[in-house]
Amino acid sequence: MPSLELIGRWLSGIGLFAAGMVVGAAVYMSVHQANFSLLVERNTVLVDENDNLKKELQNLNKFKNSQSVIKKITVRVENGTSSPTPAIDPIAEQELKQQVQKVLEPVYVGHSLTLFTSGAEDQRTAEILKLRKIVSQPYTVKEHTYKAEFSSMAIVQTELIVYIKASASAVDSFSFH
Repeated sequence: MPSLELIGRWLSGIGLFAAGMVVGAAVYMSVHQANFSLLVERNTVLVDENDNLKKELQNLNKFKNSQSVIKKITVRVENGTSSPTPAIDPIAEQELKQQVQKVLEPVYVGHSLTLFTSGAEDQRTAEILKLRKIVSQPYTVKEHTYKAEFSSMAIVQTELIVYIKASASAVDSFSFH
């Protein structure tokens, strides 16, 4: 029969080995999770870019003989550093931009640039207020509600660029998930 001292040393060695296996598995899993999160983020950006390029190509082919129409709408999110709410994660930001763009495209793509560039001051102001109203609404992205606020806009050749400020909705920021 082996001595108790020998069994005690073996048990402590086996316990140390088992603890090392658990710690090693945890470290491996955290590295794997970080890499997978990065991969999902890159995939989301690339899928969004691919969809935008397909839409742009379709619109350019549709309106290739028209010089003064809105052919493309781009939505950009401004990050305010003075905002008390935390910045939204990049995947949710991409989805939010897609949703705002889907709301704006049926209203403005194919319409004349003169809506914003010429005509009476009242008409241009009314069109900008209409754009502000369309954009400034709550959007649901991955079980979270975000409030988009119209910040500014620019027209570059045949592209309408809309800048928004996004923040987590007050109702959503206090919910328990």
